Amino acid sequence: MTSGGVPRSHRRVIVSIETPVFKGVRLQRCIDSVLAQSSPDYAFSLLWDGGDEQSRRILEDLDARKLPRVTVHFGENRGIARARRFLTEHSRGDFILPLDDDDALPFNAVERFLEVAAQKPWASIIRAQRKIIDEDGNVLDTPAWFPFEPRKYQRGMVRDLMNHTQPYLMRRSAYDRTSGWEGFADFGFAGEDCDIYLKLEEQGTIELLDETLYYYRVHGQRQSLVLTNEAAFEMWRRLSDRTIERIGLPLKRSGDKPPYSYEPLSRPAPTVSETDVIVVQHAGSTSAARPVAIPEDSCASFAVVARGATALNETLRRSSGPFVCLLGAEEGNGAPSFAELWARMRDEDADLVWHSDQLALIRREVLRAVGGFDEGFEDVASAMLDLSLSARQRDFRCVFLPGRRGDERVYGAVPRSSLDDARLRLKWANRPELLSGLS
Repeated sequence: MTSGGVPRSHRRVIVSIETPVFKGVRLQRCIDSVLAQSSPDYAFSLLWDGGDEQSRRILEDLDARKLPRVTVHFGENRGIARARRFLTEHSRGDFILPLDDDDALPFNAVERFLEVAAQKPWASIIRAQRKIIDEDGNVLDTPAWFPFEPRKYQRGMVRDLMNHTQPYLMRRSAYDRTSGWEGFADFGFAGEDCDIYLKLEEQGTIELLDETLYYYRVHGQRQSLVLTNEAAFEMWRRLSDRTIERIGLPLKRSGDKPPYSYEPLSRPAPTVSETDVIVVQHAGSTSAARPVAIPEDSCASFAVVARGATALNETLRRSSGPFVCLLGAEEGNGAPSFAELWARMRDEDADLVWHSDQLALIRREVLRAVGGFDEGFEDVASAMLDLSLSARQRDFRCVFLPGRRGDERVYGAVPRSSLDDARLRLKWANRPELLSGLS
């Protein structure tokens, strides 16, 4: 892998376009828009979900054509979330692009999504713009129904749950780390789209692509018209509360309609006995890891040696304490003490305290919310800086302890050389405000 995170392999990357089918009146235009894609790097899967006879006839005709990139399934009415789950479980492709049976894609949707996905390998979701069209495909001059901007957070939790729409390209490797498509049985298994957004942003970032790559057709039979505003608000409330519980955030939702606000709940002060310690040995180092900074009988468990972001995540998955401490294998010159780290977290009610890749204290909910370390980084210092920026993005309270050596140029807690990492520059180029306050 290159330093920018782009794989050197030229293996063909495939987008799985997935369409649950219920009504046939607009289905052929949906199918034609896929078959007309400028890129051949897609697989198109459709599921007849107990729909009308017109839609079944169209899919039977399509299936009879035996097109190499098209797969047609037939089944009973499952509801939208379970239909999407079936398609994803029975499809192939590195990415997943949901498409409704009454909508359409512009000819270059697959091509552009793949180009941007290659440029942003850390993204779990790439979201683009959509145009509203009428029955005849004419673009309507109507304001956007939902925001198209970075999501807003409060202490790790999403505030504007309504800030999402099609089209969105999902990275399958990120999807596979979630519990998948899920909806609410009492709402016809709707709510699956907002739910998957919440889960996927716990695995990677949401990247915005300001280009129209979807045509959303308005008509009097859209399934979304069945869902009332009150039902939508109820689903958003449930999803908000469920996500807080899944991540383990000490918050309580205080609003009934998004954007939500959250009340902080009291939480116990950090204690050493609840902390898993990971001793970090740098790649290429031949010295054995030594717990030089760990007081005797100070931690509940002790995990050793991680040499990069992937190894760090593997170690994290074996640990379970509410706090994680990273320590360098060799004691740093001028670094804060082990005790000072805990004192700063306690006194400032912080979620993350760190000095460098050699010394950091992190609450477990931070790691759950941002998906751990970005495994595109081979250098621990860059991975740690990236983790801290991800935590700041989600509005976690971060404390950065400055370097103490007067003869060493540092950027807050981070050597400036870390900021030269190509992946870091690309990933955070549009969020310079996250770097403010580190120096």
